Amino acid sequence: MLSGVPMLAIPISAAAQDIAAPQASAIEAAPAENQEITVTGTRISGFTAPTPVTTLGAADLEAKAVSTVADLLDDVPQLRINQNIGRSSEPIGASNADLRGLGTQRTLVLIDGRRVAFTDPAGTIDTNIIPVALISNVEIVTGGASAAYGSDAVAGVVNFMLNKNLKGLKLDVSYGQTIYDDFHRPSVSAAYGTSLMDSRLHLTVAGDYLRNSGQTSQAERPWGDDQTALLTNPAYTPTNGQPRLIISDNARFTQMTAGGVITRTNLNPNASGTALAQRLGFAPGTGVQFDSNGNPVPFTYGTNIGGTFMTGGDGAQVTDGGNIMPEIERFTGYGGLRFDISDNVTFFTDFLYSRVDTLSDLTPNPDNGGLTIRADNAFLAASMRNAMTAAGITSFSLGRMNYDDGDSLFESRTQARRLTFGLEGKFGTGWTWSLSGQISRNDYEQLSHNNRINNRWTLGLDSVINPATGQPICRALLTNPSPTAAQDPFGDIRNCVPINPFGAGSVSDQALAYYRGTSFTRSRQKQDVFAANLSGSPFSTWAGDVKLAVGAEYRREATSLRADADSAARRWRSVNSQPFSGEFDVKEAYAEIVVPLARNVPFAENLDVNGAFRYTDYELSGGVETWKVGANYAPAADVRFRATLSRDIRAPNNWELFSRGNQVINAIIDPRTNTSRQTVQITSGNPELRPEKADTFTAGVVFQPSFLPGFRASVDYYRIKIKGAIATVAPQSIVDFCEQGRTEFCSGVIRDPVTQIITQVNVIPFNADSLKTSGVDVELQYRFPLLGGDLNLRALANHVSELSTTSNGVTNDYVGLAGISPPPQGIPEWRVNLDANYAIDKFKLGATYRYIDGGKFDTRFNTTVLDIADNTVKGRGYVDLSASYELTSAIELYGRAENLFNVRPPITPNGITQPTIANSQFFDRRGTFLVIGGRLRL
Repeated sequence: MLSGVPMLAIPISAAAQDIAAPQASAIEAAPAENQEITVTGTRISGFTAPTPVTTLGAADLEAKAVSTVADLLDDVPQLRINQNIGRSSEPIGASNADLRGLGTQRTLVLIDGRRVAFTDPAGTIDTNIIPVALISNVEIVTGGASAAYGSDAVAGVVNFMLNKNLKGLKLDVSYGQTIYDDFHRPSVSAAYGTSLMDSRLHLTVAGDYLRNSGQTSQAERPWGDDQTALLTNPAYTPTNGQPRLIISDNARFTQMTAGGVITRTNLNPNASGTALAQRLGFAPGTGVQFDSNGNPVPFTYGTNIGGTFMTGGDGAQVTDGGNIMPEIERFTGYGGLRFDISDNVTFFTDFLYSRVDTLSDLTPNPDNGGLTIRADNAFLAASMRNAMTAAGITSFSLGRMNYDDGDSLFESRTQARRLTFGLEGKFGTGWTWSLSGQISRNDYEQLSHNNRINNRWTLGLDSVINPATGQPICRALLTNPSPTAAQDPFGDIRNCVPINPFGAGSVSDQALAYYRGTSFTRSRQKQDVFAANLSGSPFSTWAGDVKLAVGAEYRREATSLRADADSAARRWRSVNSQPFSGEFDVKEAYAEIVVPLARNVPFAENLDVNGAFRYTDYELSGGVETWKVGANYAPAADVRFRATLSRDIRAPNNWELFSRGNQVINAIIDPRTNTSRQTVQITSGNPELRPEKADTFTAGVVFQPSFLPGFRASVDYYRIKIKGAIATVAPQSIVDFCEQGRTEFCSGVIRDPVTQIITQVNVIPFNADSLKTSGVDVELQYRFPLLGGDLNLRALANHVSELSTTSNGVTNDYVGLAGISPPPQGIPEWRVNLDANYAIDKFKLGATYRYIDGGKFDTRFNTTVLDIADNTVKGRGYVDLSASYELTSAIELYGRAENLFNVRPPITPNGITQPTIANSQFFDRRGTFLVIGGRLRL
């Protein structure tokens, strides 16, 4: 949590989406001395909105020694920062703001009250593009946000306010690293502002640079070097009392080695690894693998033998190499100008440029027992061929972890360009107006190095001896030496190079050049926004001024994605981005009003009501209305009650509507056999999607007793229900539902017509039935003088009562889901933060204790059958310390230690080939992290 200075916070409520995340209530606290913070939560100034808001100031950034926005927000209970540590086809290293865990696409991100364009084609925003050097404060608004702030704010709003009136120079230099010395983070940020022409012209420039040097693997941690994986239990039946799944250390691949291994089961039992091992004279129960010379040798099986993993044995393993975080290099530049044309009119413009480069590696291209090897293969050892001939076997299946290919490297670059311009002014008595335009052009690129063209891999593996030369040749080239363009559109046959799969390092450089390459995805996200706003007080009531804000906005969103020709033809093993383009415009008009009803009367210290209405016209789906009504009631000066009721909306973005297929490869457990296999999963857009609608209710009380100065408390209840939410059913659930007799899901499950193995699962988004969440946010804060200094104590807690989705008549509850986290991801039932911050003279000291509740590995487990032996996940507590010292009035030195006692995360592996062993993003995986730095102010 934030330390060193008090944080101004007001409890938060959320709008809705797939799921809600833990939310902590916050309270209104006085800002630290000389720290100016403006809390709005509304388009109307000078008014305390009934909508809960949390605000973080510039001092909070300094106290936490942040170098990215994610550093600032990842401890805020209202938000979950989702950082992709390295999964194919996803933006590597991106940090997306996710209010209450409702989904990143339902959190509206603003800079100075203006929208931020999507930074990737999937319609999310990487907060790394925000210039940390210039942030003055961050407003986090939930509950009734769409009517006041605009469409798409279903979960709420995160508004980054930049310091446009900076005078002088700010410089911050820091260095951080883990105690394991495997992750280093140098960071520099600077900002400068000056006024000219008798202060009519103000110029501001700023820049940030950061580098997370080096990827950090699980094997570098004591908890990550046990080769832990999630296994299917081959002994399981629904009635024998054994668990369906097992979490096991020393997990090895059942049918993958560096040199290749014959699969244990086969359509022809005589062609299985165990049957051929007996033909070769190996010990009973062993299989057949190939040594470095390509000769067959025994393969020893372990226990708990499943389709992908087993415990022990001779199989390969890549678990240790799973990433905790990727390599990131980030640069952000900003320039702004404000010019007072007259006393009442100001022209403004600014330009933001950001570039974020990331790199992550994944497992080499694996083949989990799916390679067909014929008896006349050119590279097959004579002893193996003889054994096959004696058994009358014409082919067998081979599995291989293809280390020859090298690691799969995913490199991405995000570039954001944002120009804003406009006029703002004032007239009459307190009336203000603004006209603004904003043009954003954001580019995203991902390169997938060492990818594999599947057709070339298959053709090269099917080799024979050329009778004319006595040398290996591809069978396809021997039978069709001059293929036509129609037969061979990509030149796969004409250029075919035989591939030797037997033995580690057996693949030649010529073969690698033939089938291995780099695929790419390049997209541009365009956003143009033009807006007009007017606010003021048209008249007064007996209790004070009625305040009004009205405005209109036009926005155009466009996304275009390009990919290489092989991707477009789905020829690569992974990613295979499909080109598409889509665009739409949105027209909006809103009005917000505050009406005071009572002030300083016997029954009410204060009573006011707040309402807002917005009409939004989507080009593709028509008009939608959003609204909010709220009230503040203070019967006495010490107590204030508040409540809001709102309708919020979000329309599908271009990706959800028009994308032609996003491919990932993850484990799917086949209920028919209880075996796990790595399976292609493709998610496509759905042009029939409609806007989703959320109903949000919040009610709370703020208590600030006059008899105990410095003490404040708040309690807020929230309840959210979203109807027609844009959602997808998890691929595993699609398979399970199909096998449970729900035939509407079976069209998405593709099986091999011969083997009946699941080869692909298709997923499309749809408007779900409902999503619900409810909970309570609590905060206690007490600030008082102590020993010549100032001590601030705070306790913040969030309890989630319900977090459920209902789709096709099936309801799932995700409160307490802390393990494999299928979409939507679950959240802890409890989160508690305890802060103690002490300031005296030139010193500031801070201590934080953060508790994150555990829960269940999967909340859907152990309901009707025994899915896993122990479905519980224990919670974790973390201690952070910070300190700073003002060396001079211009120079400050600081340090921070996060996760001081190096608390390990719970072991909750997911089911991919290279499992993320600690899969929940709520728990720290980095370990103790130390930061030192200095600040200069001139």
